[in-house]
Amino acid sequence: MRTTMLLVAAAASASLAACKWTDFDDLQGQTWVDSTEKPDVKSADYGVAIARGADASESGSSGTLAVIGAGPGTYSELGYTAAGASSLKTNGLVLTSLGVMTLDSPPIFLASPTSSEVALVTTGDTGSIVVAAGKHTLEIHQLFVGNTTLGAGAGIATTPDAATYVHPPPFPAIATPPDREPLVAVGDVVMGTVYGLPTNTPQPACKLGDGTATAIKIGALGSVANVGGTDDVLVWSAAGKLHRYPASVFNGCPNATPVIPLASTATGDAPMFAPGRGSQILTIDATRVLLQGHQDTTKGNASFLQVYDAATLKPVGKSVAKDGMRSAAFLKTDAGEFAVVGLPGAAIDGTTAGQVEIYRIDPAGGLADPAVPVAILHDAQPESNELFGRSVAVVPFNGKQVIAVAADNEIFMYFRANLTSGTALYAETRQGR
Repeated sequence: MRTTMLLVAAAASASLAACKWTDFDDLQGQTWVDSTEKPDVKSADYGVAIARGADASESGSSGTLAVIGAGPGTYSELGYTAAGASSLKTNGLVLTSLGVMTLDSPPIFLASPTSSEVALVTTGDTGSIVVAAGKHTLEIHQLFVGNTTLGAGAGIATTPDAATYVHPPPFPAIATPPDREPLVAVGDVVMGTVYGLPTNTPQPACKLGDGTATAIKIGALGSVANVGGTDDVLVWSAAGKLHRYPASVFNGCPNATPVIPLASTATGDAPMFAPGRGSQILTIDATRVLLQGHQDTTKGNASFLQVYDAATLKPVGKSVAKDGMRSAAFLKTDAGEFAVVGLPGAAIDGTTAGQVEIYRIDPAGGLADPAVPVAILHDAQPESNELFGRSVAVVPFNGKQVIAVAADNEIFMYFRANLTSGTALYAETRQGR
């Protein structure tokens, strides 16, 4: 249950300076965060995953957040005016119409780096993989039903392990080259979502190897810009290694060798973390990525966070190894670069409610030393099993980046935030306040 903190306008500035900013959890008056409870949709579990939506130039408003809910699966959009008022723009598209009966756990929900398009990658109801994408709605973008290009009778498993948006080279059978489309991993195979393939045309697929006869079990996917105008594909294997491949794997191949072979760490370094389903490779820029990995829930609760050099595939700066990190986003503000990490099982004052931790990425490129949170977000009134931080996103709002957090049946949008030191992570972003 939310409460309202009302501040007298004349005393607002002094009051804000004196209060713990993380304790604010409503938009009323001069508070800093908007909380939107589950709208009137059929979803029994709101805010399972969130992703950046449209910016002002595309949506006609100052920010949009795309939301996936479960039980049955739904797609909704929250819109925010320049002053921070929220409204439900898309009210619970039920995903059964797209062939999605239940959502994988966790669902793979992506945002394109160059537009307002988002994509849901999940298991369909007919032994298939559904890729549903769009701007302000979801439509069947591609339906994977298996592939026979990898050998006689070779089929593809039907539960996706990872996905990322990629800018691939032109696809021979398609007149209009794709811009950025989802690349989906299943086991040791990646498949490009080539929109508009003729009926019954096999999906382009590529079995990835490490330069030997060993195939790579894929735990997470990412992409970085290449000098040729396309993206290279980063693969974090279930064995704990980082690999880099050319974007041509999007279009299918009989085999692939990493651009930079093998290890992600120098001789003598400890092995990398072996990522489970839902782990992430987040692009910082053309030279660096942020890796957030966690174990499958059946194997434990250990998790990992570190910046890696996208060219050398070596770690940069400090790492964080702790239990409970399940989601992450990259944030850039006037105060610097940060990793925003969700820990939905964290205890707040003895209540398992969840929290979000923010880590600074220093000018040298990695997590700052010491690698400790520079800010912590949580609900001012923590509730048992609230799952605050089950998913996090960075959303464009009035020309700035702000933090959004998914909890159980609730979405939090932070319009202003401070570091623990009292300095601004980002100042007030709402207009007319």
